[in-house]
Amino acid sequence: MVELTLLALVLLGLSLRLVLVLAQRAQLRSQPPAAPAVWPGVSVLKPVKGLDPDLEENLRSVFRQDYPRFEVIIGARDASDPALAVARKVAAEFPHIPSRVVADSREVGPNPKVANLANMLPYASHPVLLVSDSNVRLHPQTLRDMVAHLEQPGVGLVSSPIRGTGAKSWGGRSDALLLNTFVMGGTAAMHRLFSGVCVVGKSMMLRRSTLEELGGFPFLAEFLAEDQVCGQEVAARGLGVVLASVPVHNVTGGASLGQVAGRYRRWAMIRRRMAPWGFCGEPLLFPLALASLALAFSPGALTAGVWIAAFFAQLLLSAWALRLVEEKEPWLRLAGLVLVAEHLAVVTWAWAWLARTVSWRGKSFSLGPRTHLAPQAGSLGRVAPSLGQA
Repeated sequence: MVELTLLALVLLGLSLRLVLVLAQRAQLRSQPPAAPAVWPGVSVLKPVKGLDPDLEENLRSVFRQDYPRFEVIIGARDASDPALAVARKVAAEFPHIPSRVVADSREVGPNPKVANLANMLPYASHPVLLVSDSNVRLHPQTLRDMVAHLEQPGVGLVSSPIRGTGAKSWGGRSDALLLNTFVMGGTAAMHRLFSGVCVVGKSMMLRRSTLEELGGFPFLAEFLAEDQVCGQEVAARGLGVVLASVPVHNVTGGASLGQVAGRYRRWAMIRRRMAPWGFCGEPLLFPLALASLALAFSPGALTAGVWIAAFFAQLLLSAWALRLVEEKEPWLRLAGLVLVAEHLAVVTWAWAWLARTVSWRGKSFSLGPRTHLAPQAGSLGRVAPSLGQA
């Protein structure tokens, strides 16, 4: 009976993963809305911290936007941050694009990324804001695509599909595989099938007036999941939260498996608090890990056969998802990545149930409702290596 139940769960999980791939395909085939009569000016806010993988090219991609009116604001909280020298170098290559490089250590709240954004905002002059993380590379049409969505009646916030690319290690490749399957498929399914609010703040656009109505960056700086909270607040005001057509690239580089596990644990802690019922069922989206559990607890011919079937099914689904985003992995390496990524995701899911605090930028926080950040008195925490601003 237990074996049959586990078999049913694995089959359900494979069906759900197929739904995610189909939603991903539909999203990537979607076309942006018609161009607005007037393109509004856009201020791109690019918070940086440390030397992320391919930082120069990530910054250049902002300056190379095919868009009539935009400016670039790049900021760090430490004047000695090496990313600022890179930012000045890249900005000098594009003197015709208005830009500012800002260093300001003031804090408006415990979220360091949002505190950085708050310090950059006074230098922005346009009515539309794009928040773009430092490890994100934009497509030349990103601004046109996102603005076309934002200018649709009733839309208040636009985020981008996130494509994992530029991996140079097993950790980076595992991260990219999860971004190109679980993350992209999950966000597409939430928007296309469930009309849910699902915002990944790596690439997020909204009007400055909307941000101010929410309470601005000082309000969002109180939360770990500032992006999802922002989306929920926008939706609560009767405005649409939509997903753009053109993906942006998340350059994963040479991240270690430990760094990737730490980030997915933090993301899992966010999902547990923002969508607890959905989070409870999340292991169903990793049927190979479920099959591994079945094999471990009830070894036999049936569970072994189920594991083999689940492995090859996940391998094919992952290859299909990678093909949709024009990413390729040799079959043997992809097989290994599927094994690593599937089990890493479930381990970080379980870890999120046990974790009570999150360590971030040298401080420890407990998470309250909606991931409200409460500093732990007397706790020094651990300094987390930078993985962009995620």
